[in-house]
Amino acid sequence: MRGNHSPERERYMKKKAINAVYACLMLSILSMASAGAFSQEVRLRKGDRLELNVPDRQELGRVIEINSSGNVVVPVIGIVHLEGLTIKEAEASLLRKMRELYPGIGFIKLTLIGEESRKLIYVHGQVLHPGKYELQGSPNVWEAVREAGGATPDASLDAVRLIRAKGARKRTEIVNLQEAIDTGDFSKLPALKPGDTIIVPTRAVRQFGTGAVNVIGAVVNPAPYMLNGEKRLVDAILAAGGPSENANLHNVIIIRKLNNGGTMTIKVDFDRYLEKGDIRDNPVVKPDDTVSIPKYNNYFRTMFTDPRFLLGLMTAAGTLATVLITR
Repeated sequence: MRGNHSPERERYMKKKAINAVYACLMLSILSMASAGAFSQEVRLRKGDRLELNVPDRQELGRVIEINSSGNVVVPVIGIVHLEGLTIKEAEASLLRKMRELYPGIGFIKLTLIGEESRKLIYVHGQVLHPGKYELQGSPNVWEAVREAGGATPDASLDAVRLIRAKGARKRTEIVNLQEAIDTGDFSKLPALKPGDTIIVPTRAVRQFGTGAVNVIGAVVNPAPYMLNGEKRLVDAILAAGGPSENANLHNVIIIRKLNNGGTMTIKVDFDRYLEKGDIRDNPVVKPDDTVSIPKYNNYFRTMFTDPRFLLGLMTAAGTLATVLITR
């Protein structure tokens, strides 16, 4: 049985779907053209120093350095070539070598020391290859999305988020990438800076009732949202329009209903996910979850925008002026 949609509404929805497919195709085609302004993800090079962490064999943990031959030397394990690999590829290569002697090793963790000296940007959300990429030159937002493999069919390209550090806080800008693709004019897209984070949101529908994820607090459009399939915290936040400027992303809370009638609270440092890309800071959200994004307490902003305080300040200033004049 068909819903009560008017023919105009159905035509509108079909047009939106066609535009989404068109945008994905355009990004795929454009990704084949022109030299990129990135090195494809962050790849290791000679002189890089890495912290090796092996939880199952802590005696193997140490700082290793890629030598002039592109290799690292790990005591007992031997020589392993890592130059040109991503961190994940290097972890897999080292793990295979270690398991030849220690089959019980479950996983290892490599951390690039001095990563902040590289010009990195971060791409998350509805792209084929989310992760961190190294800047070369002055690329714009669409080049970053292209470098990350392009958008998925679930992407909402008319509301891409560009998050940029502004002192101790982060500033969010909404970028209409869909319009740039439709017109072919990418000149107005903002250029990227080291440390920028780009998040391509998922298309979501507001829904009041059971089964939705309720996003509250410091977001642009707090409301319940229906997120189809397995979605993560980033999808819920972006479905609600992204974080507001005063959002405290270090202390996001997920409240989950349990089958026994109780609730479970999950605390997440989502800001760490944006900076490091650690999937543990971007957990899966479930139907009927509540995602709460707190606000920073800005005492001075509140103080100087409170009419009562301003009136008191003016009165005090007037009194002081009177005293000075009558002396």
